Amino acid sequence: MANLNLKNSKFPIPFVAGIIYLVCLVVFFIVSFKVIGVPIAAVGIFIVLECALAALLDKIPLWVHGLVFIGQIVAGVFFGKVAFMLLMALVYAGAICMLFLFTRDYE
Repeated sequence: MANLNLKNSKFPIPFVAGIIYLVCLVVFFIVSFKVIGVPIAAVGIFIVLECALAALLDKIPLWVHGLVFIGQIVAGVFFGKVAFMLLMALVYAGAICMLFLFTRDYE
């Protein structure tokens, strides 16, 4: 079995994950606009707000992030846009993961 010591690795894990996250954001943006039918300005504003919410709630316990995730899906049920709010909850979860990866000390 290979020894996966990431502290001594030269592989830029946060940057590769960041590129994957950006590709997912573009896919979510296109799916929200073309498939779900949410106006393009609203999709952009929601993506920015989800990332801002993740940045503001970065240092809270993990279970609170779970409550925010569930609250977003409940809001989607309430407003009749479950698929859209599920995508935005995934944007929030991805932003939390990106903050964790970029603020973690790899040395």
